[in-house]
Order: sequence, then structure tokens, then C-alpha cells
Amino acid sequence: MSTDLANNDFKELVRSRTDLVALVGESVALTPSRGGAEFKCLCPFHDDHSPSLVVYPDRQTFRCWACSTGGDCFTWVMEFDKVEFREAIESLSKRAGLEMPTFAGRRQENAVAKTDVLDVLAWAENEFHRCLLDSRMAAPARDYLKERGFTAETIAKFKLGFAPNDGQWIIARGRGKISLESMETARLIKKSDEGDGYYQFFRNRVLFPIRNDKGHCVSFGGRVLPQFAQPGVGKYINGLESDVYSKSNLLFGFDVAREGIRKTQTAVIVEGYTDVLIPHQFGVTNVVGVCGTALTQAHVDRLKRFTQRIVLMFDGDEAGRNAAEKALANFLGENIDLRVLVLPHDQDPDEFLFAHGADEFRRQIDIAAEAWDFKLQTEINRHGLESIDARHRVLTSMLELLGKVPKLRGSAKEDVILNRLASRTLLSEQVVRQRLTEARSNASTQPSRAVQTAALPNSNRNAAGMPQSSSGATARTMSAQTAPLGHKSLRMDGAPANRGLCFFDRPLSKEDRMECELLEIIFTDPSTLDVIRREIGDGDFDNEQTRALLQACFDLMDHDETPTFERISSAIEDAALMRLLVWIDEQARKKEIASKLKDNLMAPSGTSVPPYLTLALQPFRFRRAEQQHQKNTGRLAQQPDARAGLNPNAKALLEQATAFHQKRAAKTTWQ
Repeated sequence: MSTDLANNDFKELVRSRTDLVALVGESVALTPSRGGAEFKCLCPFHDDHSPSLVVYPDRQTFRCWACSTGGDCFTWVMEFDKVEFREAIESLSKRAGLEMPTFAGRRQENAVAKTDVLDVLAWAENEFHRCLLDSRMAAPARDYLKERGFTAETIAKFKLGFAPNDGQWIIARGRGKISLESMETARLIKKSDEGDGYYQFFRNRVLFPIRNDKGHCVSFGGRVLPQFAQPGVGKYINGLESDVYSKSNLLFGFDVAREGIRKTQTAVIVEGYTDVLIPHQFGVTNVVGVCGTALTQAHVDRLKRFTQRIVLMFDGDEAGRNAAEKALANFLGENIDLRVLVLPHDQDPDEFLFAHGADEFRRQIDIAAEAWDFKLQTEINRHGLESIDARHRVLTSMLELLGKVPKLRGSAKEDVILNRLASRTLLSEQVVRQRLTEARSNASTQPSRAVQTAALPNSNRNAAGMPQSSSGATARTMSAQTAPLGHKSLRMDGAPANRGLCFFDRPLSKEDRMECELLEIIFTDPSTLDVIRREIGDGDFDNEQTRALLQACFDLMDHDETPTFERISSAIEDAALMRLLVWIDEQARKKEIASKLKDNLMAPSGTSVPPYLTLALQPFRFRRAEQQHQKNTGRLAQQPDARAGLNPNAKALLEQATAFHQKRAAKTTWQ
């Protein structure tokens, strides 16, 4: 919890300059709901199949109704980018064009933050790009790109670069500006195997900047110039993974393809950097690429947020077809329209585009075969259907594939596939189904790696709409452990705290409910805090998290600030508390607390305290009386023998006990 009001003011400024709808829309496809009062999308924090995450423009908050991840713009960045609070506010302040003050947040000594790494990579991107454009050393690279058909506009738009053969070039360019530690963290340089020096990772290569969803350079892909190719050294090398770059999670070109994917409702996945850039040069802007890795579950999950139709466009050679078949085994069971396209004459995308143009390229995408049909036709081309043995081989290959896709089991999609397979192989569907059962029993009991790493939805959701733990929903929440009531999870440095918040791990207790109800009133009408504070202190809240929210309200009040939802949000740097804050605020709106507070029909004459607030305070008064009664009972037991007569202390204790029993008897009138 931050008590630095200047810090809070800057956070509020950043928040006010950040449109959460636009921010979230940079990473997922949002659909307006209720006339634009809400926006819905597939939640990126768990394996979502129907839109369960809602963005609320009026409050500038979001919440997933399935896994309960929620908060404001800072929470979104912390959760989506897996960064701590300081890096989130640095990123958002830069996005909003604001200069980051020195007092906002703290950083560990000698740490290189992700935002700093991005700054270093942005600097390197510019250096390599200028080298390509202006340096005599880059003349062969310019000739190569011209031969491949790259226009000046494409080179500028994607900031292609060149890394000279000099192993010290980037180090020399950064001398006095960028530390060696920062360059190494950004994976621009590596320590030499001989001695203590460093050398430049990319040398004598055309560089393709790899960007994240927000358009920030996070790494590079390097293509060696043909005249400098060496036996045993790959034409392409990919940047080393880092804190900001994971090739299994990132798709090349996604930052510029997102809108094209949304408009066409089709995502085309290709294998290489050139295969992405040339289609974009021709105006086909829904093309992305994998960065030197196989297609992963994370790639598919990312695209599923924007479209259900994914076209795999692999090379027509054996390696390309093998990659396509591997992708089928991993993703055939996904709830997507998966297609496979091999261009005529096994041409690469750039070759096809220069020969036939963009319209024919788009037509090929439109008629791409369903993944299942592609696999079936591949097997038929391989074995034929003329003989019994050929049909047996085709059937066996297809059923082996189905046996590796557990998500298909019992689905309507499986029924369609088996029906079509039986038709093509001239066998009865009953026989095909029996053979599939045998194939599954013979298959490994272990699911594929893609299935093992896929996110799982929380199946322990409370029917009443209670928030549930998102642990297990994503890789970053897998390590969260259930926190017992009162377990300390506050993180004063603003880093993501223990996600095992009691509210998200079990149904609310009676004590939790009464504390949440009082916070609902405060968030709805902050002016009630004056009345509440006369009776309630933060020590009256048993739960650590609700107590922290109440203390935030008191802190703001002590500094003559109205504890509005927005100001409370600014005072919180903890992702788990922000999640709870958003949920309580939503409950207040769902219960229409504002209307209940205005209802004064039942208010006693001469009082300005809303009856609803009075009822909310009653459980606290009774709990306090009950606690006092328990203390008094213990004291009475320690009093001298009553035969000698009641002393004043004992008499007072008995009177208090009588009063408590009267309160308990009257409790049913306000429960």
C-alpha cells in the first residue's frame, strides 16, 4: 500500500490518460455489449471458450467471471505482461506520453527492468536500421533485399536492419550510452568463451525486428547474406530468449496483423519472416509467423481471441508437410476452424505473390482445405484407395491421429470426421468407431505436451457467482497456493501478491460477507465513512484483505481525500487487492446499493443515517458485544464466592451479561 500522495496522483494521471478498452483491445478482440456499456472477450488468463471477461468503460476496470482475474489498467499490464507494478506504470506512462517521476515505485538494486530492456532494444533497432539504410557495410544487404522484392516502404515500416560482421560494432555504438549488462540482458551481446570480453550476437545478417503485441521490439531474427553462408550454419538464427521474449508465446508480425485478422476473421500462419512481410507488402495483412519454433498452444490461444479460422500455410516440401501434420495432432481437437494450405507447385508465399498477385493469394486462403481433409488427402495420395491394403493404411494413419487428440473424444466434430472417414474408405461407421477405440487403447496414456500445458478452467466455481481462484488458469498462477484466512499476502512493493486470496478459494464466511457489505456501502457513497468510522475501526475487520481496503479508505480520509473508487484504486499496488476491490464494487452495483442507501422510508425521525447502513453496522455491534460478553464470562468465573455477596465488579459484569442476552434475543429483528 502506498501512502505517498504524489505517487498516487501520478498513478491517477496515468490511469486517466489510459483508455482501458483501447488497452485491452490491443491484445484481445473486444465485442461491445449492452449498447457499449460493457465490452466482452475471451479471457487470456485461462482456457476460455465463451467470452467471460468483461471490460467496464465507466469504471475503467475489467473482470473475468470465470477465473475472477480483474482490476484496472495497471492490473491488466501486470497480469498480461507478467511484470511488477513499477514496470506496469512505466509502460503505461510511456504509452500515455508522460514522463515517469523518480518517486513512483521502487526497484531492486542492480536490476534491469523489462521496460529498460525494451528501451535498449528500441535503441538497437534504430541503430541496426540506420546501418542498413546508410552504411557502406550494408550495401550487400540492401542488394539482397532489393532482389527479394522488398520495397523501401516495407523496409521502413518494419525497420529492417543490418548487423555488420564486426563483433564489437553494437558495443561501440552504445559506449557511454548503454551498459554491457543491459546489452547482455537484452541478448544483443554474449560473453566470450575466451577471456572476459563480449561479442555481438548477430553478425553479417539482415535483421528482422521481432515485436510484441504492443509493437515494442523484443528480439531479432537474422538472415545471413547468401554470399557469406557457411556449411553447417543455418540461414536464419533467432534471438535468444529473455525476460521480454519467448518464441513459444510470440507470433512474428502479430502487432500489425491484429486488425487484419479481426476484419477478415482469418489468421494465416506461415513459417518465415519474409513469408510474413511480403504478404503485408501486397496488402494481405492477416498473416503472422512462428519464430523458429513449432506452432504452440500459446500461439493458438492468442489467435483464438480474435478469430476461429486459422490457416496453416507451410512449405510444400517434406519438412513443411511434417510440420503441418504435427500441428494437426496438437490442435485438431481445438474449438477452431483449422485449415491447411500448400500453395500450388509448392511455392513460397513471396514467390506466389510476385507470380500471381494478392487477389489469387487471398482466393487460395479462402479455399484452404479443412485440416482433417488435408490429412486424409495426404494419406490417400501416399497410399491410394484402390486396394484393401491401401484403405487399411489410410484408415490406420487417420485413426492414429485421432487417438492422439483427446479433446475430440465424444464431440460432434468427431462424429462428422468418423462419418466422412467411413465414406471415403468404403467402410461402415461402426467398424471405424471400433477401430478408433482400439487405437486409443493402444495410444500412450500421456496427453501431448500441448494438451498438458493448455490452461484449464476453474471447475470449482460457486453457483452463486462467487469469485474463484485463477490459480491453475495460466502458467503464471500455477504456483499460487491456497492461503488460509488471515494469511498475509500484501506486497508493499506492489509486486503481484499471493493469489490464494481467501475470497477466491472458498465460499464467503458470515464474517467475510458483513465486511464486504460495509465496503460496498463505502465504495458506493464515500460520505458514509464519517458515520462508519465513528463505530468501526480497521481492527473490527477480521480478514486481512478487507481490512487493507478499509485502511486505504481511512488513509485517504486522514489526508482530506474523498475515498472514491478511483482514489482507492490509485492507493493500491497489489494485484490481488485490486481484484477484490473490483469484485466488491461490482457486487455493490449488482445489489443496487446506491438505491438502497437513498431509501429513507424506514429511517427514524431526526436521523440522517440511512437504514441500510444502520443494518450493515448491526452485525459489527453484535460481534463486538459478543466478544465483550466472552471476556466478561471469564472474569465472572474468577470472582469470589457469591455467598459473600456480589461485589460491584461482579454486579456490573452480570448487568452487562443481561444486556447482551437481550441483544441476542432481539438479533432476529435485524438479521
